[in-house]
Amino acid sequence: MTAPSLLVAVLALSPGADNRFPHTVPPLEVSPDPIGDCARWRLKPFVNPYGIQQVWPLVEAPSQELMLAQERPLSDTGQVADGYAHFVHIDAAARAVYVIEQGGFAGTTKVYGPLPLPRCTPSIETPQR
Repeated sequence: MTAPSLLVAVLALSPGADNRFPHTVPPLEVSPDPIGDCARWRLKPFVNPYGIQQVWPLVEAPSQELMLAQERPLSDTGQVADGYAHFVHIDAAARAVYVIEQGGFAGTTKVYGPLPLPRCTPSIETPQR
């Protein structure tokens, strides 16, 4: 028996390993928030601790609900002392996304949106030729 295969055999039979079904694959975890995950994945390249890196509409008079929405973090302040944190708020009924930007030295809050709700369906996501 070679050294790598011996190591695999020892690790497979180690205490705490589930040796009853060695060929089973653990089930894939299903996200409790697939729409929020999709929105964060699509919007993340446009934000960083220095702010929004895209021209998005600014909400002039955001509601209190939007001002306090922090349920879906998009980015944090990182190592920047006056950096911005971003959060995503999804209005499923309107199929719209809002990005809340908070931070800076003065502690400002801005709300960008409404942005269209992105789609992350694998059958739709095909490379363009």
